[in-house]
Parts: sequence; structure tokens; C-alpha cells
Amino acid sequence: MVASPFRGGVGARPASTLLFLRLLAVSCVILLGSFVGLAGCAPSGDGLKLDVIDVAPREIDVGDRIEVLGTNLPTGQAKEATVTFHGRLLRPGHEPLEDQEIKVEKAQMGTDKISMTFTEGLQTRFCGGGEEAIHTTFVGDVNVAIAPLSEGAIALTGTVKNVTINFRPPTPRRAVLEARDKEGRRALDHFGIAVSNDSPAAGGLLITAVKPVSPADKVQILPGDIITAFEGVKVLSIGDLTPSGHTEKPGIEILRDGQRTTRQISLEKFALHAPTDLLGAGIILAIAAAIIALFMAPTAGIITWVERRVSARMQSRIGPNRAGPQGFLVWIADGIKSIMKEDIVPTEADQVLFRLAPYLVFMGVSATFVVMPFGQYLIAADLDIGILFVIAVTSLVTIGLMTGGWASNNKWSLLGGIRSAAQIISYEIPGAVAIVCLVMMTGSLRMQDIIGAQGGPGGGFLAAGGWPWYWYVFRSPITFGLFFLYFTTALAEGNRAPFDLPEAESELVAGYSTEYSGMRYLFFFFAEWANVFVMSGIASALFLGGWQVPGVTAAQQEAHFGLQLLGAFLFLLKSWVLIFVVVWIRWTLPRVRIDQMMNLCWKWFVPISFVAFLLTALWMVAKIPGTVQLVISLATFITWLALLVHFIQRVRFNMREARVPLHLNPFL
Repeated sequence: MVASPFRGGVGARPASTLLFLRLLAVSCVILLGSFVGLAGCAPSGDGLKLDVIDVAPREIDVGDRIEVLGTNLPTGQAKEATVTFHGRLLRPGHEPLEDQEIKVEKAQMGTDKISMTFTEGLQTRFCGGGEEAIHTTFVGDVNVAIAPLSEGAIALTGTVKNVTINFRPPTPRRAVLEARDKEGRRALDHFGIAVSNDSPAAGGLLITAVKPVSPADKVQILPGDIITAFEGVKVLSIGDLTPSGHTEKPGIEILRDGQRTTRQISLEKFALHAPTDLLGAGIILAIAAAIIALFMAPTAGIITWVERRVSARMQSRIGPNRAGPQGFLVWIADGIKSIMKEDIVPTEADQVLFRLAPYLVFMGVSATFVVMPFGQYLIAADLDIGILFVIAVTSLVTIGLMTGGWASNNKWSLLGGIRSAAQIISYEIPGAVAIVCLVMMTGSLRMQDIIGAQGGPGGGFLAAGGWPWYWYVFRSPITFGLFFLYFTTALAEGNRAPFDLPEAESELVAGYSTEYSGMRYLFFFFAEWANVFVMSGIASALFLGGWQVPGVTAAQQEAHFGLQLLGAFLFLLKSWVLIFVVVWIRWTLPRVRIDQMMNLCWKWFVPISFVAFLLTALWMVAKIPGTVQLVISLATFITWLALLVHFIQRVRFNMREARVPLHLNPFL
């Protein structure tokens, strides 16, 4: 019998085959280990998958660092990653925001984490902005992506699924907190739940009592339970129990004996309030109506009457027709007549745009009152971008003039609209640059912060509050010039065209004679005087210390209602002084034609404003010490006082030489 070539008898494998299989197994183990350890990545459909496992922390405040934890992250390939939050945003009292996507670019990578800072911008995207910012619970996925560095390279991605993160905004004002707390307590009272004033260490609200036959009792909620979440939102305060109203039986999560359960509690017969966004819009509209009816209309009327009296005295003429005590009621009569007039629109005009134009102009000026800080708390909306808001809404004036000029379809309409728009732009550029310089010095766009920066350092009577030497107008020779640049452009913006234009002003602005125009046409001039007050009020806030009381700290003024009223009075007093200066200069200096004023602005004011901008930047880089800054402010203030005294003496000399009798009674 011939010996078999195979060792081990029949069916045994050759030695070479066994050796090959062993080598193949070792190679597979090595390759598998290489793939597992290759930068913490594993093959996927469209690239390599990052090994990310968790997100920390789960409760985040502004300024905290958010970290996506992982293992063996490829820091050698990239130093930055893009993190995307994709899921639902749950807020107390609001319907859930579904399918939201918030990206964070340039997150910093490490070997075991990807980190980013929870900035104010992110807080606005997660929690909302301003007073509407509210505690938000995010539920969804956190995706991490590293873009390929070169064409043809493989992208790296990873996902942490089903993450719940609570984002908390900065503490809102006391009034906002009290309103939210009131709504939460109203919901608790409807549920029949009483909670402890002391929160457990782990968070939530401890239930101390449950009313019999209440909605809470019906779903077997017991005293001793801890409310941990409501409608998916983690409960951090009583205000988080505000129902959104999008479901009749919202979910309330309770913790009992270490076990979390969710019960569907009834909202039957619970009176839901209007959504907070609609409520806020309604409040703003009500405030706007009150301002127009009780403040703006009488103010514009009184200023018109004062201007007519001043101009009549200065030009030695009787003045307007008199209705009532020396013409004081003329503005009321004119207003009633304009309201009762028929609003005639030319046949060939664009009906919609022709009617809309004056309202756009009026809206652009009136909207600035929303951020005008008449006092420490007398402000409709304390926006973080108040200055930017003022500049933005006033652009409606230009749009309204262009729209009105085009829509009237008369001989000079388009030319007049374009010229008016160019005129306003030439005035607004220097004023806007002056405002930007103050924003650079303050580091904030909030009107309140700019006013607060004009207070003293504290520590004494002369070092606290808004003394003149702390105002921005006297902060340096640069800001002293910026104030006059801003105020001059404000005067120019309110400067009216002369009546000897070849195209005639009435046809240019109204399309028809003013005699055939009603209240709609009057809105142009109503907006003009509102603009004078706005510009004077902004100048008072930005340059003259606003509502701050000299010698009183911000904390003392906040704690005393009388000091707050005094601050509001000081702000209005400064604004009214500037308004009367506008009236006085208008009728003292010769009237300048529009083309001359535009030429002055484009050739001189605009270049000067940019030079002032560069000087302000250099001033900020120089970092003037506090003592030197105080000396400069005092020197600027004393210089202004000397100029004021000299001016008063010159006026007294001229009045004495002219032998003109002075009367303080405006009704004479």
C-alpha cells in the first residue's frame, strides 16, 4: 500500500495549508486592531465614524463650556469641528419647536472631547432673546463633523443620540420673573398641588399636599412626590410649570422612591392666557397708541405753537391766525380740520403706495420711542441692540420718501423723492458714525449701558452719578466735537426746504396743494417734529448723561422711586433744552438750500466723521489712565463753561444795545 501524502491519516489538512490559515488569522487580528485603533474611527457608509459617547454638562448657563466626550479623537487631522444640535426645543408656556437645527462652527478638538462656549449668541438661539429668553430643554441628537482637509479625503462624523440638555438664560428682570411665577402658581392651584418653598438638592419641586378630587389626585400624584419635568421641560422653578396649551393633558414627570413616571394631567377648565408673543405685541401696540395720543400729539402741537411764536417775534410779524389765547389752540384747530378733510388721492397716482408713504415715514420715527430710556425703568423695550434698532428703523423714513415721491406720479415726484432720500442719507452718515464712536468707547449697543457708562466711579458725592464731567460730551475733545457733529446733522435733518424752489415744495411733497390734503399728508410734518424730539432725546442719552442724578449711585436711584422720577425729569429737561435750541437756531441762522446743505455734508461732515472715528480708535488704544481722563474731562467742561458765559454776555450786550423789551410770558 502506498503511503498517504497527508499527515494524520485520511482527511487531514496539509501542513502548508494549516500554516497559511494561521498566518491569515494573525493578519486579520492585526488589521482589525488597526481599524479599531485608527483614530477612534470605524468604517461607515459615507466616511469614518467618530467615537463620541456623551455630552456634558446637562445644565448649561451663559459662559459655560459644552463638551462632547469621545475617545481617540483625530486631533492630528483637524483642530476644529462643527457641532450640530438637531431636535426639539421645549419651553415653559410655549408649544414645542420641532425639527430645530443649531450649528456651532469651529468647536475646539482634543483627544477625548470637543468643546465650545455657550455664548450669548447661542443662548439667543436656544432660549430666545431679550425679555423673551426663557429656560429651554433640548431633546435630540448632537452631531459632530470634521470636514475633509483636501479633495478626496474622507469626512469624519459622529452622533450622540437622545440627549437632553437644559439651557438657562441670564436672570430676567424681577417683573418678568414674578409674572412667570404667577402663571406657574396658577397652574399648580388648578392641579390641586401645593409645593414646598425649598427645592430638593437634586432639583424639582417637592409636593407637600394634594387636594382631594383634583386633577393631580385623579392621576395618583401623592404628597412627597417630586415634580421633575412638565411637558418635557425640566422643572427648575415654579414658572416652568406654565402650560403651553397645545395639549389638553400635558405630561408631568414625578420622582417617587427613586423611580420616574410620567402622568397625563388634565387642563380642563383651565383658563389659558394669550401666548406671550401675542401678549407682548399687544402691549407694544397699546404703549405706542398711548404715546401717540397722550404724548407725541400734544408735544408736536406745543412745539409748533412755540416755534410760530418765536419766529413771529424774531421776524417782527403778528404770526399765525389766532384761535384762543394768542394762537395756542391753532394746532388743535389745524389737527381737527385735517382729520375731517377728505383724503384726496390723484387719479393717476399709485393708490396703495401713495397712501402708505406717510405712514412709513411716521412708523420709522415713532418706532424709536420703543428704546428711548425716559428713566431707569421708563422704557418700553430694553433691547441689547437698542442703538442698532434706532439706526435701522429710521431707514423707513428714506423708504417712505422714495415711495411717496414715486407713487404721486406728478411732474417732480421721482426727482423730489430721490433728492430727499439722498439728503437724509447725507445727514445720517455723520450722525451714525458719531453713535458708533460712543459704542466703541462703551463696548455695548444697549442704551442703558451707554447711559450707565457716564456715571462716576463711586466712593463720594462728587464721584457718583451723572455729573457733567463724566458725560461723554466732555469725556475728550473728540467726543466734544462728535456731539456738535451729531447735533448739527440733527438740525440739518429737520431743516426744511425754502419755498422758492422752481418745482414748488407743495407739489414736490404732497402731489396736490396742502389745502387738498388731509391727515395723511400731515403725518409727514408730524414725523418731522417727532424726529426732532427723538434726535434730542438720543443726544441727551448718549452725550449728556441721560437720566442719571448727580451725586447718586445707580443702586440708590434704583431703590428710591422719587429719585427715579427725578432722573426722568432731568432726562426730559435736557431733551427739551435741545429742542428749543433747534427752534432757536432754525429761525436765527439764514435758511440753507437743500443742495447747499447736501454739499456741506458730503464734502465736510462725512469726512470729518470718519476722521473722528479713527481718532476715537486711537484714543481707545492709548488706554488713558483714570486720573488723566478726569483731568481732561474737567478741562473740557471748564472750556465749555467759559464759552457759555461769553455767549451769554454777548447776547446781553446785543439786547441792551437794541433796547428790545424782554417778556417771559409766551402768550403776549
